[in-house]
Amino acid sequence: MRRFFYLIIIVVVFLSLSYVYVEKKLYGRASNSEVEQSFTIKEGEGVNPIAARLEKNGLVSHRIWFEIYIWGRNREDKIIEGTYDLRPNMSIPEIVDTITSGKTRKEDQTITIIEGWDNNQIGEYLASKGISGKQDFLDETMLVEKYRPYFSFLQELKKGRTLEGYLFPDTYNVIQGKTTPDQVVYRMLLNFDKKLTDSLREDIKKSGHSLDEIIVMASIIEREVPIEEDRKIVSGIFWKRIKEKQPLDSCATISYVLGVNKKQYSFEDTRVDSPYNTYINRGLPPGPIGNPGISAITAALYPKDSDYYYFLSDPQTGETVFSRTLDEHNRAKVGHGL
Repeated sequence: MRRFFYLIIIVVVFLSLSYVYVEKKLYGRASNSEVEQSFTIKEGEGVNPIAARLEKNGLVSHRIWFEIYIWGRNREDKIIEGTYDLRPNMSIPEIVDTITSGKTRKEDQTITIIEGWDNNQIGEYLASKGISGKQDFLDETMLVEKYRPYFSFLQELKKGRTLEGYLFPDTYNVIQGKTTPDQVVYRMLLNFDKKLTDSLREDIKKSGHSLDEIIVMASIIEREVPIEEDRKIVSGIFWKRIKEKQPLDSCATISYVLGVNKKQYSFEDTRVDSPYNTYINRGLPPGPIGNPGISAITAALYPKDSDYYYFLSDPQTGETVFSRTLDEHNRAKVGHGL
């Protein structure tokens, strides 16, 4: 009898602890973040894919708890398609209440961030759209420590860096007068995290370069050449120059330093004192010179070997002209009006 009594106590304690654990998971929050993100549910989308995306976006700690809650309350058929404002600090019941309410967000407008834009250009664009003050946005991009806990790819950024390079260029939905700079930044970082697939992350580890080195190189390639296949050849040239301890001699870095685009930069321009000047400094600059898209990132990761050492872009056609020797390159410059 005593053993049976003890067994009953153990079972009761186990069930009580299990109940507390399940309740904590069902009513807990993925994190304390108050940053809103838009979450779109498509017509006919089921509980399983919705739960998987909620977990991937950091809105629930684990998909299973969302599934248990919504199925346990027979609300799986109450989900209404649309785009909702959700936050990581919402509990699962709050999320379910929201996506079954039909109270979708009202989108005022979309914004399109161009591939290669640096943080300053993005700030100017957001200000022109009335979404955020330029300086408010730039101040937000300096808060690396604020976002580091949520995104593993920010772990290797050194102190003093900004989020330059990791704000993924794309089209985003915003609500004028409501969307804040931190919401814009969070969505762009979240998009970067999504675009950086598991296979890309694995290939970066195998490449011998850090993620940050790939992004820095991609930011240069993004501004140097527009054609994807040409980008891979240029990537091969730049990595070859680094390996052979030659300066990159990238005009894109001079443009970034001077804050102006020119058809041809003068010798004095290429002597400007800056760690981002790749004419007077060897290797990669200390950080990205813009925010690259996926085409430039993959070009940086998968360079194409060639016997070329030089290239230029025709100012009229955008064509990339490759050369094997300096003499050949100089002739090409004259022939293309550079």
